[in-house]
Amino acid sequence: MSDPPESIVVKRLVRCLRYRLTYERVFQDFLEPAPGRAVAELLHGLIDAQKTAAMSLSTYLKRQGVSVKDLPSNRRLLEHAARYLGIGPRLRFAHAGLARAVSWYRTQLLDRQMTDDPELRDMLFDLGQAEAAKLWRVEAVMDMLGAAVQPEAEKESRPPRNELQPTGIWRPRLVDKLERPVWSDKSPGQLPRPSSSGFSR
Repeated sequence: MSDPPESIVVKRLVRCLRYRLTYERVFQDFLEPAPGRAVAELLHGLIDAQKTAAMSLSTYLKRQGVSVKDLPSNRRLLEHAARYLGIGPRLRFAHAGLARAVSWYRTQLLDRQMTDDPELRDMLFDLGQAEAAKLWRVEAVMDMLGAAVQPEAEKESRPPRNELQPTGIWRPRLVDKLERPVWSDKSPGQLPRPSSSGFSR
């Protein structure tokens, strides 16, 4: 007797887990050669965030009877990341990856299939908020380094930070209230929890 087909929920979570494990490797690779203190601290934070996300996803999937042992990394993503050399290109690569992750989590929270289970709904919300906070931190480091990470075309055409209104990106409320980030270790403000009938309540 063949095994029952995987649900769409399991398929999405396994795919997300593969990406989190792969980005962990990517950010570790970006630590060589030494990128400087500010970028190194940023990358270590990104690595820790990917590890936390991977652990949460793995734990949930295991409780659903899904084996995630020896899950392979996304080889194509690793090869793509290896082409990015230098601090600027690597920070832009990290920024793009985090923006896609934030968008993905938001999309899942609007899908009833992914929010029927309150535990899964809360986990996706927490992981999405964590990625949004890291996206904000990457933007802050890129602003701090300035021309060192921005290509000329982007630097000339980019509006002031307080005029930026990216579409499709879920950001912590704290970010929307500040023109520039506050450099502290304090946790960002909390967004309202999603409800089973909608994104927030």
